[in-house]
Amino acid sequence: MVRVRPKKGQQSIGKSRGGWTTKIHAVVADTNLPIVHHLSPGSAADDPEGQKLMEQVPTEMGRGKLLLMDKAYEGDACQAKAKQCGMCPVVPPRRNRKKPWQYDKELYKQRHIVECNFRNIKEFRRVFTRYDKLDETYNAFIIFANVCRLLKN
Repeated sequence: MVRVRPKKGQQSIGKSRGGWTTKIHAVVADTNLPIVHHLSPGSAADDPEGQKLMEQVPTEMGRGKLLLMDKAYEGDACQAKAKQCGMCPVVPPRRNRKKPWQYDKELYKQRHIVECNFRNIKEFRRVFTRYDKLDETYNAFIIFANVCRLLKN
């Protein structure tokens, strides 16, 4: 007989095309300075998770700032939430949009800063392989990786 242990906390693990994964959503100020981050299962849509994340950004850090987002966050609701939080969204429209908008392509190139932040924290093997089952522990190691990056610079 196999005993199944009950969960002792939230586990943001979901099945996507790549297998069982977890997504890290983040708002960052530069390559070494994350403002907030959030975990979601790999099967979860990005747009609603991005909206939750925008609510967590402190008002003094977000008001009047540009918010560079990729196409996964280009929905009307996500853009409206960014404007409601006092940020100016810069996001390219998807190709199948009926009414595409103009955006600053040169400014959008700065979005690589977010990807650099992910690369920096995933230098830590424990973060990129997700050995930890519980979100609480995984979040702690993401924060630890960010602190190590800040202290290194």
